[in-house]
Amino acid sequence: MPYFQAPKPSLPLACVLLVMLISLGACSGAIQSNHGAKAALNTPQGHVVIKGKPVYLSGFNVAWFDFARDFGKGVDEKALRKALQQVKDSGGNSLRWWMHTDGSQTPEWHTVNGVRLVAGPGGSLIQDLKTALDIAAEYDVYIVPSIWSFDMLKDNDYRKPPTQDNYRLLTEDKVLNSYINNALVPMVQALNSHPQLAAWELFNEPENMTESWFPQQEGFYGGKVPSLKQLQKVQALMTAAIHQAALDINQVALVTTGSKSMGKYNSDIAGGINLYRDDRMIAAAGGNPLATLDFYAPHYYNNESKHGAWSPFHHHVDYWQVTKPVVIGEFHANETLDVLNDPVKAEDLCSRLIDNGYAGGWSWQWNEHVEHLMHCQERAAIR
Repeated sequence: MPYFQAPKPSLPLACVLLVMLISLGACSGAIQSNHGAKAALNTPQGHVVIKGKPVYLSGFNVAWFDFARDFGKGVDEKALRKALQQVKDSGGNSLRWWMHTDGSQTPEWHTVNGVRLVAGPGGSLIQDLKTALDIAAEYDVYIVPSIWSFDMLKDNDYRKPPTQDNYRLLTEDKVLNSYINNALVPMVQALNSHPQLAAWELFNEPENMTESWFPQQEGFYGGKVPSLKQLQKVQALMTAAIHQAALDINQVALVTTGSKSMGKYNSDIAGGINLYRDDRMIAAAGGNPLATLDFYAPHYYNNESKHGAWSPFHHHVDYWQVTKPVVIGEFHANETLDVLNDPVKAEDLCSRLIDNGYAGGWSWQWNEHVEHLMHCQERAAIR
């Protein structure tokens, strides 16, 4: 469904001009990020501006074809084409797809003077993502790569990522800098301009690593965990690095992160704290103004004992008092959400996000609930 229709000749001149301004991303409701003269323009609600085009991001989480192994050793083209066709058939326009995940396949590490550091993106990661983006172009579908997940501090018998090194990446400047300089920046330089790359998502639910239940999980690696302050700093520095790498080659990069909860970690007004507010991210990055996210992409599952108090399906985006577009990065679309005396059927959840002023949503997930995902998306596409 197009974002807007051309005005009829009978409309007043002011209306015609307004539509023209919107098409240029310059309407009065737009806010300009501080990423330089060529920064993207985003309205606070309703859409994200991607390479100059206002887009309502709708679709699925892949989230993986082969957990943590989708990049670095070639792309599963058959599975990718199937997912792309299904999101397209149901009226969606984007896929959220995990990349490093737990670090078991990528990035690449090496030892320098006895210190383990990141040496590069790992294997064929850059070529694999380019191949995936090229294939996505055939279907006119965007891809949002989600770079890391809280799984980076988990281990088990068949998956043994460098968890101790991953902890050091989250807590030691030298290790983080090696990742940024040798893996993250090369990825941005090589792929950011691709028409199908919508945005870079830093983490999948990073805050989980700080919560009390996490060390009790099967597969926890048994070592230390980062603090929220450390995770905030890591994400702020990664955000600034992505924006700077794009600006250095005269491009604009969009950056977000997949926080666990809108109410808990993306807003100050519902009992939580917005870790990702602009001033807090800038401070965490040592004053770097490029450290601000371009839109929020929180998740929602009704598992926080809040009984719907943090539900985006029951609160308009204005409720959270944030100034950025909000895309709901994960949610179940396979069962009725019955909270706050307002049950929402599974097939109506995607539409409810439109009603509530959000800038999109990706339901969870293609590998498990594809029929439910498609049904939910189809009903939203009709809107």
